[in-house]
Amino acid sequence: MSEDKKPEEQKPEDNTTRANTNDPNHLPKDVPLPPPSLTMLITTLASQAMVSMGIFPNPATGKSEFYLHQATHLIDTIQLIYDKTAGNRSEEETDTIEKVLNELQMLYVAAANEKKRRDSAA
Repeated sequence: MSEDKKPEEQKPEDNTTRANTNDPNHLPKDVPLPPPSLTMLITTLASQAMVSMGIFPNPATGKSEFYLHQATHLIDTIQLIYDKTAGNRSEEETDTIEKVLNELQMLYVAAANEKKRRDSAA
């Protein structure tokens, strides 16, 4: 008779590790974030606007793309937040939003000109 073999001990698989190495679209684990703030909201919207203006590459495609209607919407949203929070912001928050709006408006003009240049060259 054959000797009973002890089944190999199996370690529970760490599916998250396997998924991380095999799936390039796998998102990182949940990480702690700073507390919500008006400044964080504004900078998040500003970053999205810069992606829409082709300043930062689109994270989904890795390419700089122009979505100027989306950029306009995001800039207008920041302006709306600025207007609606009047009297409820700290001096620092007011200064930050004003600087962000000013910078985004200048970047928008440059992005619109660059898009027009690329479109006419194509």
